[in-house]
Amino acid sequence: MSTLKRAIVFFLITNSPVLAQTPISKSFELRYFTSDSKASGETDFKGETEYFNTAQRVEYLAAYEKYAQQFFNNPNWNKLVITDDEAKQIASEIKPQPSPKVRNRIQLQSWQCLGYKVGQHEERLAEIDKWNSNENVSVIYENLLFEKNTELSIAIPKQQWRSLFKLSVFVPKNGAFTWTLGDAVQVNQQDIPQNKWVAISIDLDLENAKYNLTIDGRKIVDFKPTSSTHRLNTLTFKGSKGVRLDNIHCVQYTKGKFTKHKNSRDIPYTINTFLLEDFRLKPEIKGWQTLSYDDSLWETREIPYPHGGERFKDESLYMRKIVSVADFKVAELSLETIDPGGEIWINGEVVHVQQNRHPVKIDISKYLKPNQDNILGVRVYPNRVKHTNRHTPADEYTGAFTGRSWLDFRNDRYIDDLFIYTSSIDDTKATVRLTAELRNDDWQFVEREVKKMQEFNGQLKLKIFKWFPKEEEMPVAQQTYPVNVRLYHNFKLEKDIEINNPDLWTFRHPNLYKVVCTLEDELGNKLDDYVTTTGIRTISQEGGTFRINGLPEMMNGALLFGYKYPLEDISRTVRCAEEYWLVKEMEMIKRMNANTIRMSVHHGMNGGINDPRIAEIGDQLGIMFQWTTSTWIRTGTPWALDFVGLPKYVRQVRNHPSIIMWQVGNHPKFKGYENEALGWMTQVYDGIYPNDPSRFIVPVGASNRLGDGLPNDSGTLNLRGDTLTDKTVWSAPMICRGNFDHTTSYGADWQVLRQYPFPKKYDGDMGWREIGFRTDYLNSKERAYFDYESEESVGQPNWELRKGKPSYRIKSYELTYDEGSIGRQLSVDEWRASQAWQGFSAYEAYRKKRWLDYDGQAWCTLHGGGNTATYQKPLIDYFGYSKIAWHSVKMAFQSVLAGSKNVDIVYGKDDKIPIVVMNGGDEKKVNLQLTIKTPQGKVVAEREFLSITLKAGRTFADVVDLKPELNSEGYYIFEYEVQKIENPE
Repeated sequence: MSTLKRAIVFFLITNSPVLAQTPISKSFELRYFTSDSKASGETDFKGETEYFNTAQRVEYLAAYEKYAQQFFNNPNWNKLVITDDEAKQIASEIKPQPSPKVRNRIQLQSWQCLGYKVGQHEERLAEIDKWNSNENVSVIYENLLFEKNTELSIAIPKQQWRSLFKLSVFVPKNGAFTWTLGDAVQVNQQDIPQNKWVAISIDLDLENAKYNLTIDGRKIVDFKPTSSTHRLNTLTFKGSKGVRLDNIHCVQYTKGKFTKHKNSRDIPYTINTFLLEDFRLKPEIKGWQTLSYDDSLWETREIPYPHGGERFKDESLYMRKIVSVADFKVAELSLETIDPGGEIWINGEVVHVQQNRHPVKIDISKYLKPNQDNILGVRVYPNRVKHTNRHTPADEYTGAFTGRSWLDFRNDRYIDDLFIYTSSIDDTKATVRLTAELRNDDWQFVEREVKKMQEFNGQLKLKIFKWFPKEEEMPVAQQTYPVNVRLYHNFKLEKDIEINNPDLWTFRHPNLYKVVCTLEDELGNKLDDYVTTTGIRTISQEGGTFRINGLPEMMNGALLFGYKYPLEDISRTVRCAEEYWLVKEMEMIKRMNANTIRMSVHHGMNGGINDPRIAEIGDQLGIMFQWTTSTWIRTGTPWALDFVGLPKYVRQVRNHPSIIMWQVGNHPKFKGYENEALGWMTQVYDGIYPNDPSRFIVPVGASNRLGDGLPNDSGTLNLRGDTLTDKTVWSAPMICRGNFDHTTSYGADWQVLRQYPFPKKYDGDMGWREIGFRTDYLNSKERAYFDYESEESVGQPNWELRKGKPSYRIKSYELTYDEGSIGRQLSVDEWRASQAWQGFSAYEAYRKKRWLDYDGQAWCTLHGGGNTATYQKPLIDYFGYSKIAWHSVKMAFQSVLAGSKNVDIVYGKDDKIPIVVMNGGDEKKVNLQLTIKTPQGKVVAEREFLSITLKAGRTFADVVDLKPELNSEGYYIFEYEVQKIENPE
């Protein structure tokens, strides 16, 4: 292809007055221009109308990557989206939930915890004795002390591929210490600070005969050659008197056997911790549930704390807490979950056993002793994945934990539950619906023959306060309702309350209110109260458009798989993580101009999580969730769904405005729509809607997997052409539409995107791109249509950031996709081109879906970790570094976006560019600046379009069909900048 020789510069000259302008959007497209008539029309990158050959496509990607470096200000693709310190700071600012004032609540935050399995006490005694049997060293104060100058060698399994070695060492002043791994690596004392504990880690890669050495988080050796790989079956420590060792952790990774079958890469390597030593004894577990038991060797943990991972496999998590209680009437213990199940013990007696993840709320009054110490105990069963899939890591031992817990001392006439949601909003007020569930368990009169009416007469007082971001003391609304509650009757009070000029909740402005309900008797004595937070907002789909508070919006974001680093914790923390990690994932979304997380967290065929902490944080940060609950089904049989738990999970988190929809199925397998899917979906709907009529309900994400009996939008016709007359759950209130609309992934040719939403039938194994009723759903005037999981094109990580790690230069099962989309597989040395393909195709697809008027789109997946950290589809790599696609999706998710209204890659001499500006939000007037550059940055043409009106909502304005007057063949950058006109009147 020839280089640029000459360009025509053209301007729009006007006499319009100069107005204040604020840049609000900037984007770019890379196109090739040629005078060849074969390029006229909408050309494919690769496909039926392609102009490039394979070598030229790779050249295009190289040009795209090079320009993207400067446009996104990330020249080496090595920037973290958010640091741990940033996430921890944001987490520290999350406002804690308010507590009741009438009932006495004790938050059970800190527990003594121990991981234990049968026989470990004796095993640890033997292991400590073995260390003590070595001459001149001894275990003292829970570390290994060098009592004299000595050399200590330990036999280990022969290392043959990749390994991790970690320890902590204390070298006294003027002391000496070296650590060698066989003949391969030596850690010298001059690299180790003295007179302090120092953390040392070694990444050993025998396949490449190189290693990394990190000391206290600072890399000392960066993938340098090893001394040898001949003998590596010993660890040798040579130290002077006073040297101490602790926390030795050694892991051997074994590479899987890869074949031509893509599933062979589902477990790319296995993980085996062969040495884990903290020089601590495991105490005898007998009597752990009694008050007199000595738990001084247990660790103090803030709950929730997950215990698991292969290095702690098969260990139960034991928890103890001593509480002193005064006189009480009723004591009620609550735990958000016991995951995957477990036992609750009170004063040495088991009081509750469960084999599921349901929320726990039990009356423990008869087991507690007033005015003295009581011992609470919980045993959480170990958690192991029974059925893995291609996204789960090699470590099958998922973390086991309890959710947050508390002890309530309350009256026996009380508020059992409270649900409040917004039923309508107009210009000046909101109407919120209150549902309070009351109980009367007080048998007030003792009679041989009951003649008196056993009932409670009192009043329920409601007050609603502004709570976040700023809390106010005066209520914005208050009401008093008389109540009559019969003995042992579940009494439900439903009332509407009007709130004038409310501060509405949106993802842009996450305003929250505190709701306080107080139960009083006839004399005005306060008996109980219930406190929760919520947001005033509605979810609807009038006109077939997703709306928040009646205004059109989009749900743009990504999925979570939940696999967090470091690798040794990839399974332990998948279902429960520290709060800063939850914040980190939400900030990854927000910093991408996105607003939505699809909660596809799993570690097996089914799973999901229902962690209220996530909803509480999302309420305040302004995140919208496609929520799964803990009974989510990923694939396989839909009948694995926990229908008993489903309504319990819904009720647990239904006050949180950040949850926008319930989606309890991914793509389970049905024996036809009529045979299985319809009945199953009806059962799902009946488990949710009576408990929450305020949100969208999506039984399954991939609706095209429901079979040829699948109905059209109105439910009057199925794919076989049969006329339907029965009303079913398919058209029930709050049901919305959606699918997995992949246009550029799975190795698709470009014509799939060009022809969308009318692609030819796709013959892949999943049938993702079958047309079905997609356009009927997309153009519906009744229901919104979402792209729940999309694109999934491949972008290799920056391998330089993975040197020495077990996932280094290992491709997951997606390795063949390049052949379909580009023309050949890209090598690991072409990772920049790989990222360019992912980023470029993502932007083109998402830009098109915006003008096709999708109600939202979610990438699969946000950050890495799937397939034991080798999954290449995520926007952010496993270690938190943004890939090109994260930046380009961020560009596509700008609320205002300008660009071409087609996906033409090569402009011919007769082509015109249909320019469009897309809006999301308020009405505004804008100017559009188009700058055409060479890839080297030389401006060759400019054009300005003035006073474009962007109507409010999710709208777009067609600007012009522009014929680019370019005479020289070559690559050109088309940069679009939208500037808002301030005070256009």
